[in-house]
Amino acid sequence: MRRLLLVLAAMGASGCGFLIDGAYLLSSKQYTTSTEQRRPTGESESRPEVRFVFEGPRVRVACENVTRGIDRVWNVDKTYEYQGGYHRAHLLPVILDGVIGGIMGVAIAVKCNEPGSSINCNLLYGTIPFGVDFTYSFIRLFTTEPAKLVNKQYGTPRADPHAEPIGRAFAACPAEARVQVSSTRDTFELEVPPNGELTLEQQQRIVTAVAQSQQARVIAAAPAGQRGETLQRCEFLKQLTPLPMGAGNCIPQPTR
Repeated sequence: MRRLLLVLAAMGASGCGFLIDGAYLLSSKQYTTSTEQRRPTGESESRPEVRFVFEGPRVRVACENVTRGIDRVWNVDKTYEYQGGYHRAHLLPVILDGVIGGIMGVAIAVKCNEPGSSINCNLLYGTIPFGVDFTYSFIRLFTTEPAKLVNKQYGTPRADPHAEPIGRAFAACPAEARVQVSSTRDTFELEVPPNGELTLEQQQRIVTAVAQSQQARVIAAAPAGQRGETLQRCEFLKQLTPLPMGAGNCIPQPTR
């Protein structure tokens, strides 16, 4: 009876391989991936854009006519079907059962055979489930095949400007251009002059509000139909040189 209870307790601690197959049997046995694909069309478009430009500790707004190539973009959804189980998933229980069961078996065998040892060699029965699960998982490791592609669907193509511009030309900032700051310390909006140059007082107000708040964002807001730019707190602060006071947590600390 004690041996049976010991085996049952060990089964509760092992059995990863059986659990993996149990999860597979309860699953839909399929999964779907979606990827975006792009292809240049050879066409291009020019449109006004508003963005931030950093020059040492200074920041200004640049208004430009930016030319970007046009890509043909579409999504591809692929459905795969598992072939008898999760491929290579049984590698984990093979490693765990082999290491845990092996260490337990060797340690118990050595200790229980020492003269005057209080450890009962019947404890070796507790390593049986690890051996069973190891054998089962090892077999399953080489009997499951990679998932098979059973369906492929193409989404509706659309035109999308390429991320990298192919040309920039200076333009006067429109009257509607704004710098918007949203933070837990302060929230405000500033008008942008035609040349995009912000006063030192305006720059200091922006940097202070962003640096002294743990959650903040700065927006170069453009009129409808034009592209603006939104920077989160650290994205904005890390481009200033030197780094403003209060922005030290934006720099990753080296691990020891």
